[in-house]
Amino acid sequence: MSVKSIIKLSHNPIGFGDITNQLNTEIFELTQPTLHRHIYYEDETLGLQIGVWDSTDMSKISVPHGNDEFMVIIAGTVKIKNNKTDNIQTIMAGESVVIPQGYDYQWHQQGYLRKLYLIYKPQEAQEKPVTEKVVYIDETNDITWQETSDGHRKKTLYQNNNQRFTAGVWQSNALTTNLIDFPYHEFIFIDKGSLICTDEMGVENCFKSGDALFIAQGTRCAWKVNDKVSIHFTQIK
Repeated sequence: MSVKSIIKLSHNPIGFGDITNQLNTEIFELTQPTLHRHIYYEDETLGLQIGVWDSTDMSKISVPHGNDEFMVIIAGTVKIKNNKTDNIQTIMAGESVVIPQGYDYQWHQQGYLRKLYLIYKPQEAQEKPVTEKVVYIDETNDITWQETSDGHRKKTLYQNNNQRFTAGVWQSNALTTNLIDFPYHEFIFIDKGSLICTDEMGVENCFKSGDALFIAQGTRCAWKVNDKVSIHFTQIK
């Protein structure tokens, strides 16, 4: 599945839900949920996986998160309880967040939930989480905007311990780029506006608000923004 191409992440891929995931029953409280997963891209050597996932009601036992995870909630709501402070963060449909590797928490979900996700688990062990909370990826926070070298702006909202996993918000007015070999793996969720991504065969892929895509490192592509765009991103370098 490690094809170098522009991958559009459908909220409901063909055949999704046909096969139920096998579960480790020891990690759940009370009833066992029904889970489905569709993997769009995977690099086992790097520890990278991108896909769509859903579940019925689910409550996990207390456990440190096994990887850094960026997710966009498509449907449903989940409450994340900090096991050290008992603080609860609620994540709702339309929100993007990062759960840090090693974060000790409980997942409490009443009702159905579906998400797009990117998980990254480096081979080297992480001594402790970067932060003891879920990190919301949005522009409405006090983090200062950074001006990029190519004239755009971004907010870096999370970076893991080995600094290879970075998540944040990137914004641009109209732009057109040349065809390049994409320098890193990137998951993109279009928060506002639209983006045209053209592959090396000249095929235009148009993405609008609410769409998500993944570009593998080395993919030859060009970007075009006709007006403005704001994206939530995760880069694996």
